[in-house]
Amino acid sequence: MTPSTSRQSAASALAEARARAKIVLEHIEKADADADDVDVDASERGVDDEDDARVSGQTSTKRRRADGASGRAIEEESQAKRARAQSGASARASGEANGVREQDLATMLHGVMSVNERAEAINALLSERKIEIFKRGDSLVYARVREERAAKFKGLSTEDMLVYQIIQHAGNAGMWTKELKQRSNLPVPQITKIFKTLEARKLIKAVKHVTQQNRKVYMLYELEPSREITGGAWYTEGTHDDEFINVLREQCVKFIYSRDRVTLSEVSEFVRSSKLSHVELGTDEVLQIVNTLVFDGKVDENEDESQDDGMTVADEDFKAVKYYSRAALPVPDSNPYTDIPCGVCPVINECRPDGLINPIDCEYMTAWLNF
Repeated sequence: MTPSTSRQSAASALAEARARAKIVLEHIEKADADADDVDVDASERGVDDEDDARVSGQTSTKRRRADGASGRAIEEESQAKRARAQSGASARASGEANGVREQDLATMLHGVMSVNERAEAINALLSERKIEIFKRGDSLVYARVREERAAKFKGLSTEDMLVYQIIQHAGNAGMWTKELKQRSNLPVPQITKIFKTLEARKLIKAVKHVTQQNRKVYMLYELEPSREITGGAWYTEGTHDDEFINVLREQCVKFIYSRDRVTLSEVSEFVRSSKLSHVELGTDEVLQIVNTLVFDGKVDENEDESQDDGMTVADEDFKAVKYYSRAALPVPDSNPYTDIPCGVCPVINECRPDGLINPIDCEYMTAWLNF
């Protein structure tokens, strides 16, 4: 074989390989496009379902004995849908929403190319950053890399991509340096350098852990950290926000005292409508605030079973509605029987009637006697 013939054969093989890679990419893009259409349809159905749930809830309120229970069910349903939508948006942003499973891709390309040719095409597309690979359940999934993301990945080394993919799989729980070192087998100085590169391109971000201030975890730039990392609504920039909590407590007390009795849903609606919080507080967060008021003896928690007449067959779904009202026997902020100053006095051993420290001149004892 002459050199020119050899070059022609190599060029022909390269052209065939590129053609196969193009076919594979077209199948993956088609699967992604079909999945995008399904996401849009599901989103529209979700809105319709939520509207139907509201109407159904309003109607069922007349029928159900547990007044207010349907309202809570609708609220929980809406919150769950919003959470699923946010999760889907985050997944789409990180490239894991769509894609095609390896088994499905093999079925699509059956008879078009051999297994080895398909593997070569996939490897070529991966090296060119045109597709990415990840696990979904027990299956490998291939997804196209969108243009805006491809621009961010341009010029990254294999080690950079390895670190990015490990962080990507950690989700919103994030991953810290020590664990990443174990998974990547890369030295810490190199990992630190890679972090700076990925952060500069806004592919990842560092987040402080609320329980371990000196420990940073890394996650994809577009993800919201989990509650375990941020501490939830009661923390601001990693610090417990006592002032915010006290304001919420005061306003909730005033609202409850202004009514004969209120349900948790009514308190939650008051918090949302009054815009006391810059972040959206769910029913669970509002319940935590109300429970502190109950434990402090400012508010009473009661159950309303008046709508259960006891004459019909027991309904397993029936739940007595809890409501909150002003405490019938409020706990005072201070009590003379428990606030005796001598019990916590640090110099009680030096206190004597004729001493420098004595009960007659003690300002704390005088204040206690005038209680």
